[in-house]
Amino acid sequence: MDFSKQFAVIEKLKSLVKMTGGFRKKGSDKNQVTEDVAKKIQKSSYDKSHHEYVDVFTPPYKTIAEQLQVSNDQIYEAAVFNLATIAINRKIYAKEIISLLETSMEDKKRTPEQKEYIQFKIGQIKESMAD
Repeated sequence: MDFSKQFAVIEKLKSLVKMTGGFRKKGSDKNQVTEDVAKKIQKSSYDKSHHEYVDVFTPPYKTIAEQLQVSNDQIYEAAVFNLATIAINRKIYAKEIISLLETSMEDKKRTPEQKEYIQFKIGQIKESMAD
């Protein structure tokens, strides 16, 4: 199990304990969970396991799109290339990526070569959408 999964499990347990009222401290059993709290944690965990899990998903192109604001030519062209590749392979994102590329092309700091490259990539995306 990688570190991020372990951390997610720990966070889930923490949230379950928080929702059920936390630890009860009494006498020498300062760090012990009472029977009632344990039952609440088990019930809450059971209830959560039977609910549909809603995962917040960020499309992969959103993080790459941030690189369109970089002035470095190599990073910028790599971002355009990667976005175009995603749009060609995942049609669901194509329209949004075309919109991002067109907006980026209108930026005044873009060189004519960069604008030409964007036009070329937009053409490739639209060509793949026609298939």
